[in-house]
Amino acid sequence: MNRTALILLLFFFTTIEIFAQSATDSIKDKKIFEGRRIDMEVFGEMTFNMYDWETYTDKNNDIDLNRIVFEPEFHFSDKVKIEMEIEIEHGGTGSTMEFDKFEEFGEFEQEVEKGGEVLLEELELEWNAKKWLALKAGKIRVPVGLVTDTYEPLQYFTTTFNNVEQTLIPTAWYSTGIGADLEFNKWNCKIVIVNALDNSQFSSANWIKRGALERFETVGADAFAAALRIDYATNKNSKIGISGYIGNSTPNRPKEDITDDAYVMIADLHAHQKIGALKINALLLIGNLQNADIISDANRNLSNNLNVKRTPVASGAIGYLIELAYDIFSLMHIQNNTLDVFAGYYYYDSMYNTTGDVFNNPRWERNEIRTGISYVWNKHIAIKSDVTFRTIGIPDMNKETTYTTALAFQF
Repeated sequence: MNRTALILLLFFFTTIEIFAQSATDSIKDKKIFEGRRIDMEVFGEMTFNMYDWETYTDKNNDIDLNRIVFEPEFHFSDKVKIEMEIEIEHGGTGSTMEFDKFEEFGEFEQEVEKGGEVLLEELELEWNAKKWLALKAGKIRVPVGLVTDTYEPLQYFTTTFNNVEQTLIPTAWYSTGIGADLEFNKWNCKIVIVNALDNSQFSSANWIKRGALERFETVGADAFAAALRIDYATNKNSKIGISGYIGNSTPNRPKEDITDDAYVMIADLHAHQKIGALKINALLLIGNLQNADIISDANRNLSNNLNVKRTPVASGAIGYLIELAYDIFSLMHIQNNTLDVFAGYYYYDSMYNTTGDVFNNPRWERNEIRTGISYVWNKHIAIKSDVTFRTIGIPDMNKETTYTTALAFQF
């Protein structure tokens, strides 16, 4: 472990030294903001959800300001920039302290004004060393799945992210480390080395999804993970590719209660194709977790104060999807606006394989059909509506129907 950390540090500081020399030559004797460019992108979405679930008959309908994201970029030079992503989820967060004189004989009380989050999702320093090579360091994106390339709300036609990725892996997956992007003609390759996951937060319903959450002030760095993505562009708006991830999730647990390795291994095959007015998305995602039964036993004994699920975790998870959309406006030769009618099939099982005495709960095998419509005006504002018919793997009372309408923007 020490050898790995030393190699990473040497690589990092060597890269910084080369970058510093290059950057110094370009900004020497200038004020830092003089002639520099600051770009800003903002996007967000809001949803209204209606639920008709046999599994949760009294589930309330809700309105959710899912997220507003600010992405500023500061260009130090033509080759060097820093990019941030500041995300406000569910309307942000806030609390107040007040004195209540008339109830409970008068007391100071603290109230939660808003139950959302404000997150610094990304902080990435990028150096375009060559036309075909970009190096990056900081809190960077882990390039696995479809969502990593279709993260902004006007890049997907459903009201929310697909539930395959949203259930099994982190959908906004950022981790701290270093990476490289390589371009060769129609080929693109992304390689990252980042801090590994924490398996104390794995669960039955969501497999490894919660393992990337940063619950503490600092991020565990006793183990690192590697991810690789290779894409081939079949045309300007289409690509097909593979990606993979591997990392030991035991060393980054908050306490050393187990010593057994627990490597997380993920592989996916993904495709996005645009053929005229027809769009097609496809994904096959397979995951494996080493010593899942040992992790399940250890997690069951975690403190309640840690506020994790403490449910058994599977040794294997699987998910796949196929989505099709057709732009009706293309038949009318309407420019700048689109009206996509879409449908998709989704299958995902977060307890696909189990080991030891871990029960393979059919509750977590899910099939979905999702269909709807998405109107995008002037490439900046979208109104979407869809319905999701989900069937759970249990024999009775297993239907969940969700109606969702979304308002999204991007500029």
